[in-house]
Amino acid sequence: MRAKVLSFVQMKGGAGKTTLCANIASTLSESGRVLMVDTDVPQCSLKTWFDIRNERYVIENFDVCVAKNVAHLQKLVRDNVSNYDYILIDGHPRITNLSRAVVLLSDMAIIPMAPSKVEVWSTKHLSDIVKEAKQINKNLEARICWNRYRVRTNSAEEVVSNAKKELELDDFSTKLGNRVAYLDSFADGLTVAEWHDPAAKMEIWALTSQIERLLTKQPVSRLKTEAQVEKFVKGK
Repeated sequence: MRAKVLSFVQMKGGAGKTTLCANIASTLSESGRVLMVDTDVPQCSLKTWFDIRNERYVIENFDVCVAKNVAHLQKLVRDNVSNYDYILIDGHPRITNLSRAVVLLSDMAIIPMAPSKVEVWSTKHLSDIVKEAKQINKNLEARICWNRYRVRTNSAEEVVSNAKKELELDDFSTKLGNRVAYLDSFADGLTVAEWHDPAAKMEIWALTSQIERLLTKQPVSRLKTEAQVEKFVKGK
């Protein structure tokens, strides 16, 4: 069986996609082999996090590589899809040919967002790309992951309700709180599972469980051909 391809995509920086990718990758690696692909060049924060982790700790069951362009990304996915259980792609924070390819090649696109109207506005273009991709990748699952969420606030609940309608996207029921543990652990090459914040650890565990359940129900799709990807990234 081929690897499931998950992408973490958002068209604005600071949304938490890289931190989320690292935490989900580490959790999934407890039950399978994981390859992370960093497409956020030249920053490569995910690759830097992995290198820090690799210097200080023993890493098992997951690896990282960098994709600099569409052709390179396709080759990495194609060459590794039989060697791993999961391939997690950290997307580029702008609309580029590479970011469009990331969405199309995914089995699941995870879109981290804070509950603010500004983030909803900035995600509209991405939601349109998801709709385009679904015309080709019929089984593509795309969901909002609410990040930096403040519970029991009317404004957050209102934004969540309106965003799902405006963007025509479902969301995960698990919401990630506004916790310093995510940033502090990442800076040390760790995840919240290895940090002193039980609530953050539980959030990631619950979110990963939801992701796994959705992927289990998902039909197996064929990888998109080079011609399909080339046509899609050019918007044809």
